[in-house]
Amino acid sequence: MSLRMLFNDAYLSGLMREWPTKPAIHELPAESKLPLIINAEVLDRYVDSCAMPADKVIVIMSGAALHPRAYTTAGDLDPAKVGNWRGRGYSLQLRNINRWYPPLHAMCSAIQGETGYGCYVAGFVSPAGAQGLNHHWDQSSVFVYQVVGRKTWQIWKPVVEEPHRDYLASNAPPGREVVNRLKAAGPDHEFDLRAGQVLVLPRGCMHSPHTRGQEDQSIHLTFVMRERTGHWIGEKLAQAAIRSAPLRRVIPPDRVVDLAAFAEQIDEARTLLVKWLASVDDVALAAELLEAARTEPDVDYV
Repeated sequence: MSLRMLFNDAYLSGLMREWPTKPAIHELPAESKLPLIINAEVLDRYVDSCAMPADKVIVIMSGAALHPRAYTTAGDLDPAKVGNWRGRGYSLQLRNINRWYPPLHAMCSAIQGETGYGCYVAGFVSPAGAQGLNHHWDQSSVFVYQVVGRKTWQIWKPVVEEPHRDYLASNAPPGREVVNRLKAAGPDHEFDLRAGQVLVLPRGCMHSPHTRGQEDQSIHLTFVMRERTGHWIGEKLAQAAIRSAPLRRVIPPDRVVDLAAFAEQIDEARTLLVKWLASVDDVALAAELLEAARTEPDVDYV
């Protein structure tokens, strides 16, 4: 199982060469097994029985999440409480489904092996006439699979350059000011995502998904792609530099607390790091980083 569960081979070929920068809608491949391994019946059983881990569920409306005590009892999800909030128009965000539903764990692992990108899945169960999350953009590109029902997606072109992790996030300055300005201008695109379709949403595209005007519940799955960047490589190189004895030497306290002396230490460390990197076998290090890209567990961040 891999991205072929979401896209046909022709699109995937281009996707591997050039990562998407514009939103687009695709039809799920006719031969995809995805509807067999995860569908509305399966998700409804989980939701109705509240069999999900309590810490992986958020009850939310218009961007405002309830405190877990409002829908749990003794630390576990309470079906009566969850049902009550759903009846009042709240949506459920099911986080990291791949960590508690084995078929999606297998799919995400296959995607990571295929692309070198980390992957996790979030689900959104929304009643008709609802909005769970407010206007925001994501720090990673996502592929949204509409399981059942329809959801309207208002989408804006990116206006921040290469948002990543918590840098240039929409929920922190200056992102909040940008969000308000874009909301006033109106969306650049508006899509009605139907069951069996996949929305490609590049990182940085502000969006506002909702079911206003719909008569039935909507369920969609968001496959979040943890893209690899030069920053990721830089982190790995810095970690690998632990092998350099000079870089492991202790810096005396007086050269840490004195600003001028500390600046000299920074310059020396930079010189040592560049020298060490120049001595490294690029191919061997690339093989090491590729193994990490394909296998490292995903770590949550914004």
